[in-house]
Amino acid sequence: MSAADAIRDFLAPLLPGYVLQYGRWMDDPSDRSKRFAVLRPAGGGRAELVRRPEFTLSLIGPEGEPTNAVAAAADAVIEAMRASAGTLVFLQPAEPVFMPTSDGRPVLEIAISAITT
Repeated sequence: MSAADAIRDFLAPLLPGYVLQYGRWMDDPSDRSKRFAVLRPAGGGRAELVRRPEFTLSLIGPEGEPTNAVAAAADAVIEAMRASAGTLVFLQPAEPVFMPTSDGRPVLEIAISAITT
């Protein structure tokens, strides 16, 4: 299992109601009420025996949702990562950064460092 698969498996139960995507955000213009969680690889150190992949997680709220609802989901993810790394050796989230979409939907982005073997 790859680190990306392990993180997706870790996130899925933490983010009920979110559409989990990998690599890029694919919006659904016909339904602006959906929430999205987009996991993107961001590189990391060189591939050795112990790997240190880096990811970003974007939590995107639906149109009109207050920022604090998305912030609550980000806090839940961060607290879960502090308590457990799931099937990975280690997960370290960074401080979430607020960056709304061009149409005003709330987005919180979290950098994630992992250690896996």
